[in-house]
Amino acid sequence: MRTAALSSSLMLGAALLAGCTATAPSKVRVDMAESGLPNCQSFEWLPTPQQPASLAEQRVKSEVMAKLKEKGYAEATEKGDCRVTYVLDIHERPVNKPGVGVGVGGGSGGVGGGIGITLPIGKRAEQAGTFTIDIVDTAKNAQVWSGSLDASFLKAEPNDDEAREIVAKVLEKYPDRVPK
Repeated sequence: MRTAALSSSLMLGAALLAGCTATAPSKVRVDMAESGLPNCQSFEWLPTPQQPASLAEQRVKSEVMAKLKEKGYAEATEKGDCRVTYVLDIHERPVNKPGVGVGVGGGSGGVGGGIGITLPIGKRAEQAGTFTIDIVDTAKNAQVWSGSLDASFLKAEPNDDEAREIVAKVLEKYPDRVPK
């Protein structure tokens, strides 16, 4: 009887704890022109006007062009069928938030439980923002596809690993040119 009560208490505690810590992963949001995607066979990079290429832009460009090549597209040396660019809107978001934890345990013939509360001490923050890749039809000079993702970063600009991860996640939603 005691074992059944302990088992039930542990399962209830685990369910409560899982409910408190679960977070939904950020999903890629895609928007596309009503006319559909153009017949893009080659892409060129659309640089930020009148500004030198930042380290973040260089990282993102490198990852975008590599990922598009993997999907079967060519990088244009002059004028591509489509142009690709990105927007990264980053802001600081506080990390420390109050939290509640629930625990259940047993030992030496008894069952016990507890509730804990955490309070933030100090001011920590992370860099969070929205990363967007836009595809522009060169012939129409119009945006035809956009994919965006909410993400967190270690600093104000994505490092190599972060750029690789967010570009891959967003372009996963862009159609392949070659069958897999």
